[in-house]
Amino acid sequence: MLIQDRYTVETDVVTGAQIKELASIPPGFSLHRRVQGGNEPIRDDQSVEVHDGDHFFARPPSDVSHVR
Repeated sequence: MLIQDRYTVETDVVTGAQIKELASIPPGFSLHRRVQGGNEPIRDDQSVEVHDGDHFFARPPSDVSHVR
């Protein structure tokens, strides 16, 4: 299975943590999959069925230290 034309996985179902590890995404970042009409958040412990050409992206953790 090819993800974002960069990563290949040998199975159709992976966890968010496995995707993050494959793509060297730092801990604490949130993972999302682009879907029609928006983005789908993917938890580290969530199993997802992947398809050729799926696009995932990560966002850094929110810095809430400045919010009072």
